[in-house]
Amino acid sequence: MLSSCFGEPEFPNEPEIEFAWIENRAGGDGDSDSGKQDSIYVGLNFRDGDGDLGLSSDEQDPKYDATIPDPDNPDTTMVNKYHNNYFVDILLKRPDETEFSMITFDDGTSYNGRFPLLNNSGRDRPLEGELRYLILLLVDERIQDIFSEGDSIKFEIHICDRALNESNFITTEGVEIGTSKGKDEEAPTD
Repeated sequence: MLSSCFGEPEFPNEPEIEFAWIENRAGGDGDSDSGKQDSIYVGLNFRDGDGDLGLSSDEQDPKYDATIPDPDNPDTTMVNKYHNNYFVDILLKRPDETEFSMITFDDGTSYNGRFPLLNNSGRDRPLEGELRYLILLLVDERIQDIFSEGDSIKFEIHICDRALNESNFITTEGVEIGTSKGKDEEAPTD
């Protein structure tokens, strides 16, 4: 009889991510009161040495509060980046352009968010797996929204753990706004 014991894998305590897949479920007219909406799902593979990934929705630790005191002006608060743990920047390429460029939103729109606690064991332990994240994009040419059908987008993403260690950055494959793409389909050439 043979038996074997395997130890836990050893990963760094800083999270590491890699792009796994992207899927676009292109919307139709009337998806929302404002127009069409594309539902874009992103899959990332992750590894973390101590498993301190995720935030609960009712997190009470001040380091995860939505706002924090401004260190330069005590009477003012500022947005706390670490209220979220999943960070998304959007790269956009119009049909008549050859390069992707990062976009910013004048109104403060953000696609950052939270993923839930992944280790409920009560002890530090290595974790690896897949994170899935949904990004909803409004596509409405009537109100001159920033996204139009035929635009190509990619996402630059990173995550952080509960100790505020940030992962590496990854860039997804591109998808075309208004065109559905399954997660196993080849992305159009960029």
